[in-house]
Parts: sequence; structure tokens; C-alpha cells
Amino acid sequence: MFRKSLKVQLQVMCRSKGYRAAFLAVLCYACVSFLWVLSQSWGMDISRIKDANHLVGYSQMNQLWNFFAILYPFLVVLPFSTSYMEEYKNGLVPAYIIRSSRKSYYLTKLVAAFAGGALVIFLPFAVNLLLCNLFLPHNGNTWLGQYQMGNFYRWLTGTNLLYPVEYREEPFLGLFLCSPFWYNVLYLLLFAAFSGLLGMVVLSLSFWWRKHRILLFLPLFVVMQVLRGWDAWALTDAIRNGNVYTNLDLLDYVVPSFESGRNPVLFLAVVLVCLLVIGLSAVYAIQGDLRDVQ
Repeated sequence: MFRKSLKVQLQVMCRSKGYRAAFLAVLCYACVSFLWVLSQSWGMDISRIKDANHLVGYSQMNQLWNFFAILYPFLVVLPFSTSYMEEYKNGLVPAYIIRSSRKSYYLTKLVAAFAGGALVIFLPFAVNLLLCNLFLPHNGNTWLGQYQMGNFYRWLTGTNLLYPVEYREEPFLGLFLCSPFWYNVLYLLLFAAFSGLLGMVVLSLSFWWRKHRILLFLPLFVVMQVLRGWDAWALTDAIRNGNVYTNLDLLDYVVPSFESGRNPVLFLAVVLVCLLVIGLSAVYAIQGDLRDVQ
């Protein structure tokens, strides 16, 4: 029953305009960011071009990243997070529940929302990663300077910071030094999983609020913008007053970045809060009575 219901939800997702639009938008960005890097490198001496694994489109070192970061909160909502509102509005929820069960219906919608949010990030950026590694040089020229040089290691170990942070060392440092390519793959998986989780959170909010679909696009965007502004203030405060700096920009935790102050405990707390919201919303929806048909 669960497997059949999940198959139906995934088919609905793949046929939806929202999923196709989000996938196309991310794919276009992934291709454009690669072409942008290629055009900027055209005619340069190969030793001056940055290493291929430092130019991927989902890295904060890519010059177009800030543009994508603004659109990101909307792109993870489009694939499937508004589907429950649409089905509720069109009176399709009772039909789905009768053919499976309340539990199967709501749980498979959450799984499909995770799959939608993860796939629209993973597949296009996997293409970008492969293009960069096929057509750009692997010369060890990073944004931190050449390998084996002092500035390179000071950045990675955080010994160059002039303000206190709880975790100085670059996350997954061993993997980064061993293989920048697999380091990027790991972050791509993390980025995709986090995107799927956010898609589930937004979908779960629609179990409580079933009107005005446009409002589902606002909470994630507002939260991420507030945290980004708060992060800028926290960094300034740390530099001026010597307070411990904790990075509050969530995207810094899930994409290749050399930003300081990332605290894994904070990120884990955010993930747990998201899971709690999803769990409570699922229980609320599954134990509901006749509100789905009202």
C-alpha cells in the first residue's frame, strides 16, 4: 500500500509544472555558471585559472552564487511542497485517502517532497560538477593560494582569524586535502539532502494552513534572509568587540565554502527542529478527522 501510494505521488511530482520549472531553472543556472567560468578563463594562462573543483556552480566561490542563493528558497518549494494545497482545493484528498490510507497518503507526500527538493538540486549540479572537471584544469590553484603554501593552510586551519570562533578548522578537512572532487560530491549530497528536508518542512506547513498557496513561498525566504542579515551583524560584532562568532547563514553549512564560524551543533539543532516540525505536522494530519473534505 505504501509503495503503491509513493509511486503515485512521485509520478504526480514528475508531471507537475512546479517540479519541471524548478528543475529547468536550476539546470539553466548550473550550465550558465559553468559557461560563465569558462568565458572568464578563456585565453588565460592555464596556471592562473582556478582549479576545476573550486569553480563548481554550487560553491560560494562561484561569482554567480549570490544570485542563486536569493532564488534558492523558492526553488525548493516549487517541486512538490504546494501539492497538498492543490489537491485539497480540487477535492482530491479524499480520493487518495480512500485508495490508500491517511497514513500512507501523508507520509508518501512527505517522501515525495524530499525527493523533489533533493533531485532538483542534485542532478543539475552533478552535471555542473562533471563539466567543470572535464573542461577546466586541475592545477591546484585555489582561492586560498597554491597548495603547500602558508596562506592556504592558515585558512583551512583557521589560524588566520582575528576573532574567536568555536570551530576553526574547515569541515571535512581530511577529505578536502585528499580529494577536492569527492569533497565536492559530499557537499552536493549534503546540499541535496538539506534541500529535500526544507521541501518537507514547507509541505508539512500546508497541513495546518490550506489557503493562499503563495504564502508557502514566504516563510523559508524570510527566515533565510533574516538569518543572513543576523549573520552579518554577528560577524561585525565579533570583529569589533571580540565576541565569539557563530555563522548563522544556513547555506554556508551545505555548500563548499571557506566562511568561518560554522558550528556543527547549531546546524544539527536546525535539522532537529525541522524534523520536529515535520513529525508534529504528520501526526496532526494523520490523526485528522473530516477536515480534508470540508
